[in-house]
Amino acid sequence: MKIILHARPFSFKKVLLFTCLLLVSICNRSNAAEAPTRSNGGNRVAVNFVQNEKKNELSVSLKSGSETSMQLFLFSPDGILIEQVALSTHKTATIKGLKRGYYLYECFNNDQRMKRGSLLIK
Repeated sequence: MKIILHARPFSFKKVLLFTCLLLVSICNRSNAAEAPTRSNGGNRVAVNFVQNEKKNELSVSLKSGSETSMQLFLFSPDGILIEQVALSTHKTATIKGLKRGYYLYECFNNDQRMKRGSLLIK
């Protein structure tokens, strides 16, 4: 086999190049099939938190391109669900009784995650 590869290095390079291009093509097709579909427009979501330390409250507001209602889930760092709140654009929801600490949140619209992040309660 060594003799064949040394005798025809140009042919070997062509076969190797073709094989690499074929593998890249297959990989790109499989990645494109796994890519999530996104609807046009309205995907930008901003979740704003305002803490009132005196009343021990957290105000949550939502800015979105669509007027649909969304669900906000607030988790502890361990992944335990602390609070679930229904949100809609231009309305403020209030969460009371949160302890100091670090929290994670996820905002969903019809089982599609629109936003996620972290929050620190002082």
